[in-house]
Amino acid sequence: MKKILPYLHPFLFALYPIFELRNFNIAYVDSAALARPILLSLLGAALIWIILRLLTKEWQKSGIVTTLIVIVFFSYGHVFLEIQSTFGGMIRHRYLLLIFGMLFALAVWFIFWRMKSAQTLVNFLTAAGALLTIFSVARSVQHDVAVYQSGREVRAAMESYRKASQPNVGERPDVYVILLDAHTSAYALEKYFNYDESAFTKKLEGLGFYVAQCAQSNYPATKLSVTSTFYADYHREDTLFPLYSSLVVETLRSQGYRIVTFENRSQGHFSFGEDARLSRNQLLAGKVDLTGGLSEFEFQLLETSLARLVFDIPTLIPGFDLAQQKETEFYEHYQQTYFILDELKRLPDEVESPKLVFAHFLVPHPPFIFTPEGKFHWNENEADGYVSNVEFIDAQITGVVEEIIARSKIPPVILIMGDHGPSGVPSKDQPALRMSILNAYYVSAAAKKDLYPAITPVNSFRVIFNHYFGTEYPLLEDFAYHAGRFSEFTPENAVKNECAPSSK
Repeated sequence: MKKILPYLHPFLFALYPIFELRNFNIAYVDSAALARPILLSLLGAALIWIILRLLTKEWQKSGIVTTLIVIVFFSYGHVFLEIQSTFGGMIRHRYLLLIFGMLFALAVWFIFWRMKSAQTLVNFLTAAGALLTIFSVARSVQHDVAVYQSGREVRAAMESYRKASQPNVGERPDVYVILLDAHTSAYALEKYFNYDESAFTKKLEGLGFYVAQCAQSNYPATKLSVTSTFYADYHREDTLFPLYSSLVVETLRSQGYRIVTFENRSQGHFSFGEDARLSRNQLLAGKVDLTGGLSEFEFQLLETSLARLVFDIPTLIPGFDLAQQKETEFYEHYQQTYFILDELKRLPDEVESPKLVFAHFLVPHPPFIFTPEGKFHWNENEADGYVSNVEFIDAQITGVVEEIIARSKIPPVILIMGDHGPSGVPSKDQPALRMSILNAYYVSAAAKKDLYPAITPVNSFRVIFNHYFGTEYPLLEDFAYHAGRFSEFTPENAVKNECAPSSK
């Protein structure tokens, strides 16, 4: 073991930034999202070390320089952003690169021409890298274990409730939760975008949907919103529990439901413990994607590293076109969206009932790549692009739910919801718009009587379960918290609902 330790420090420093960035965003980054960055980071460190060893004939000193390169690579973007945050303006890359380059050159000169013995520095780097990485990995694992244990406690509590209540269940309809990410309400579209969505609303109502005209989200972020929807409650602890232990999933599983989900660009956001995940590209081990486009976590990892230069200076690498790279990734998202639309129509026939289907469309969420007619066009005007995405998904989703209803032997339950308002439209960024969402229900006539124009997602399944599973969940007061931290879910951060429903 003593012989191996001196050769570990480049790999320890290659791991640490990945886990630490995950810890900073831990509520939103599934552990599966780390697989590809870890693999590439370790391979990169190994390749650099081998090349330096061939050039210098020195294992120890080339290893030290490899560690320095890894540190420079992963720290550059953080330093750049910290300077920007502290001084309120960007430092030019040429100056920051000059500073980094001079310090790196000085360090290399000292290592190869002034340092007599490398052993002491190797020992220090190994110890420092081990401490940093162990503590960072431990924090990450501790979170995953805590979530798992909390989930078990929640499941145990709900199991006790079910045994006590013994709900009387008759026919078990398929349940579809169709999440249109960042889809705001018709009221907000008209007010903030001057776009009339009444045709879409009337189409849904003609199919039998109840459309909550003044619905708001309970939270402004996807995972907060979706988790509270499936737990049918507000966030009361500083932990986001996994969805497989939620009230909705556990209740339906107890009634023999299967869980079906779909792959999309936000891989790693949710953990349903699903029976089937439908994917255009099959994923390794069902969760880990080593071949698809860059995930949100990977983009953030690159933007906080030396790779930020490619984002800020697209012409830096001859022949490399960042826009083309993004367009390639966006086209995969374009194809994934059509895959989900097509598969949803087939599910009533192809997957045995009863089932819970969760279909998360990253539309009208950025990227704004859909024309109203469904063609691929990358629109860089955020407001126009958002409306185009809305027009596209509205036109598509009505046909999908119409097909689901027609093919279902038992009338299904369908919830079409936005998780929050527009994303990626800076000119329209304000709390009232961010919290306004689409919220439409295909439920029985009896259940519709308990729906109302300003219903929020925490009450959606309370209404559904009360009518379909004989429960007696009281409805909660509807709050829309424009905040991202648990300590900020207070009345002061609640957005007043100023929408007035139109009379019919």
